[in-house]
Amino acid sequence: MRKGLVILGALGRIVLAVGMLLLVPIPIALIYGEYGLVKYFLYPSSISILIGLILTLSIPLSFRDVGLFEAMVISALGWIIASIIGSIPYIYILKMSPVDAFFETMSGFTTTGMTLIKIIEGKPYSILFWRALTQWIGGVGIILFFIVIFAGGGAPGLRRLYMAEAREEKLTVSTWHTVKCIWIIYFAYSALCAVALWIAGMDPYEAITHTFTVLSTGGFSTRTASIAAFNSLAIEIILIVFMVIGGISFLAHYTLFTKGLRSFLRHYEVKAILLIIGLSTAIVSYDLVVHGVNLFNALRESMFQVVSIMTTTGYTTIDINTLPPLSKAVITVLMFIGGGAGSTAGAIKVARIVVALKAVSYELNKLLLPRGSEKPIRIGFRVLPEEDALRITAFIIAYLIFYVAGVMILTFRGVNVFSAMSAVASAQGNVGPAFVSLFDLDDVSKLVLALEMWVGRLEVIPVLVLLNFKAWRSVLGRTSQTIV
Repeated sequence: MRKGLVILGALGRIVLAVGMLLLVPIPIALIYGEYGLVKYFLYPSSISILIGLILTLSIPLSFRDVGLFEAMVISALGWIIASIIGSIPYIYILKMSPVDAFFETMSGFTTTGMTLIKIIEGKPYSILFWRALTQWIGGVGIILFFIVIFAGGGAPGLRRLYMAEAREEKLTVSTWHTVKCIWIIYFAYSALCAVALWIAGMDPYEAITHTFTVLSTGGFSTRTASIAAFNSLAIEIILIVFMVIGGISFLAHYTLFTKGLRSFLRHYEVKAILLIIGLSTAIVSYDLVVHGVNLFNALRESMFQVVSIMTTTGYTTIDINTLPPLSKAVITVLMFIGGGAGSTAGAIKVARIVVALKAVSYELNKLLLPRGSEKPIRIGFRVLPEEDALRITAFIIAYLIFYVAGVMILTFRGVNVFSAMSAVASAQGNVGPAFVSLFDLDDVSKLVLALEMWVGRLEVIPVLVLLNFKAWRSVLGRTSQTIV
């Protein structure tokens, strides 16, 4: 039962952290005179903090007790619990159903950006701030937020929690120092982005909320028409820059700050991301020009949409449903590729796509080259072991299995095949826009998409661990088998 207590103790601290987070929109409500809404943040915050304190004080937790299985379960359940708690203000302020509120909150924390709010203008400042804040926290990760608040030191359990939230890169030798560096980089870029958007013409409130949702590659906006509502080339350029920044790994940014621009640009994933963006922009621009759009507008529209979808941010400056078929195909493919590994972006990630392609080349070389000759898989400046390539291939297969399952459920619920494929790709890739009307979906379909967001944000493995019956038998004390 010790494993169960470790999990419960950690989840109690997550409940406490989310309760504290719910206090942040209260000053916004007071600044904008929304005094009657304060209680809808204060009450769930107080209850969460109380429950969290009870569990924290009654279950001592040492991070040294957190094994890999416990870390995976804590991560998987932590995101569900945070989304349930975070949905309460939506239920009482916007009168959303529990399913819709859970969908909106999961979309926020997972930085997906799908929304069930039809008209955003006129909604209270405090709830829109909370909506943006969930994406800013979710961009780095709920568990990393939890580590920053409650952890201190370099216990092995910290590394396991860090890995359980779909992060493997280490900026420094210490996991704790790596987390601190990630937050410092995140804060620095956030401050720079907010100032740039304010100078470009956004008011301070919208500059901050859009900063929250661009660095996190989340995509929630304070306008129903998204970025199109501002009709500002300067704002679009700033957002393109920071979407790309958000879609590049923190390891690459750390390299930029410690070793300079040349080392940053030599990073194989940075080069791949810029290449994919360039090629995709060229294809979509050509497609738009062929369909009567002038060259300048074609370049402007295509680059913004390509960068937004590629980085899984999900902002739009046009209705993507009006795009020509070829452009829609490019956009759909980008939903699967996503940004860099270890970034705030979602989907399969560029690094894994590169590894998968090189693994195919490796297998072909094994067939074509003379027996005994070797041509190893090289990623950047290092040789990738075969077992790592196999692990990445297994991830891609598992990712596609969840994708196919989601598509099948949505089509069974009456959604046409292309719309279902688009919706699930967008949800599981944490992208946002899709070729479907979310408002026409039933509750079952919404829950499926919300769970696909969760699966995609956690990158599948913690969810598979959570569904492992043998592992739970171990937690319940029925077997002494160690789950690794």
